[in-house]
Amino acid sequence: MKKQTTLLLALLLLASTVLGACSGETSSDPNGETTAAQVNAEPPETEAQKIEPDLPDITYDGRDYRIYSWYIEPAGVGAYWVWDDVWVEAQNGEVINDAVFQRNSYVEEKFDIAIQYKNEFYINYEENVKKSVKANEDLYDVILSMGHCIPRMYTSNVFYNLHDIDYLDFDKPWWDANATEAFTLAGYMPFAVSDMTILDKGATACVFFNKKIAEDYGVGNLYEHVYNNTWTMDTLITEGKKVSEDLNGDSIYDENDRYGIVCGDEPVYMFFHAADGRYVTKDADGYPVFTFESESNYSAIQYYLENIMYDERLTFNATYNDYKNWSSTLVNTFIENKALFMVDLIRDIESLRSMESDFGILPIPKYSASQDHYSSSASVFGGNLISVPITCTDTDFVGIILEALSAESTYTLIPAFYDTVLKDKATRDVESTDMLDIIIESRVYDVGDFFNIVSFPDLFLRITGSVHDNGISSAYPKRTSDVASFYAKYEKSINKELEKLIEIIDEWNEM
Repeated sequence: MKKQTTLLLALLLLASTVLGACSGETSSDPNGETTAAQVNAEPPETEAQKIEPDLPDITYDGRDYRIYSWYIEPAGVGAYWVWDDVWVEAQNGEVINDAVFQRNSYVEEKFDIAIQYKNEFYINYEENVKKSVKANEDLYDVILSMGHCIPRMYTSNVFYNLHDIDYLDFDKPWWDANATEAFTLAGYMPFAVSDMTILDKGATACVFFNKKIAEDYGVGNLYEHVYNNTWTMDTLITEGKKVSEDLNGDSIYDENDRYGIVCGDEPVYMFFHAADGRYVTKDADGYPVFTFESESNYSAIQYYLENIMYDERLTFNATYNDYKNWSSTLVNTFIENKALFMVDLIRDIESLRSMESDFGILPIPKYSASQDHYSSSASVFGGNLISVPITCTDTDFVGIILEALSAESTYTLIPAFYDTVLKDKATRDVESTDMLDIIIESRVYDVGDFFNIVSFPDLFLRITGSVHDNGISSAYPKRTSDVASFYAKYEKSINKELEKLIEIIDEWNEM
């Protein structure tokens, strides 16, 4: 991943974008010292060193390459769809749009194919994929799934083992190594992540910070905490408390006041992953094991729940306080200078373009400085997982074009993504590029979350009580920090569901 990011940033520099120095360059922090991000960094590569995929020189006489995907709201509308990253009709001057068009045109011309793209409402998408597989119909070459679709699809055996498809080289930098490792279960990998899509990059956890508030309250250079390995949950709390204030003096903290942190429920799982917690890990044979229950997990969860999520003077939880409109409330609170930090997903940077105050981006803080890495959750609510349906009859064709699209995206779409995220107020500074490197390279794909074992990740997400305490559904928990008792309610059903998943993995491998 480091090699991949260094490569794409070198390309950005050659293209004279606004990005500044990449993490592989020799540079210094504001105090003139070499930053932690540059330690052991590789030298930047040049455009002449472009890595080409190992593919045959072959053409397909105009053959259709059929990609099928989902949507929740129409393209360009809503929090689940920020960028068209697979197919566009024509160039229009927008950097991502044109990068997609150029990538697709290059691959279409090189292999003499025609990319055909169709997307449907996600529930219809799921049903259509399952029906086509059941009927043994070869309707799609590649399917792209939102993570939240997976639990309703995997039991129908719709996915081909991507490790069995020739020409897909998962050691190449355009494939996300973290996803490859996480989703390979006892040798079987039903889906993967590559540079061909950026919706998944946008659905990655991060922390935005308000530069004006940081300056006004003497918070200091927050990037230095990342470079100096002091960007922890303790630091988030300490700096956040410096700005929290009952602005109208009514002794009630609500939407009229200023907070250290504004968020939804999402930090519940983001902080869990940041503390190296995982719902599911793997045993020596690669089979999934549910590992939520542990003293270290419980200690970390209780700490951040009680000291961050449930501290109503420090944190404004938009989901708990305004359940129906939480997304707009979250963003507006930050835009209106009512919070120093906003814990959210990268894609919401698009909603911040109108913000007058400058802002920056940081990784989710570590639980402890003793951790040697950051962990940035890849959300199941959005993004794209790449799969090939089990009904595929020409895996060589599918593999060759998928590898070509993924490889070319490293030199077109990914630089466009960086350019889009790191433009305007987000970042006219060198540090923001380093931060985005760290965030993207440290993505966590938790198998338990993507398979949503007995809905436990969804239930855990709502441990804040946002659903139950608002009278919306008693099926979700009341607010609690008694994590052990919370887990004990679901342990038996979790183990049964995990056994079923293991049986399905064995069935996949037997096929």
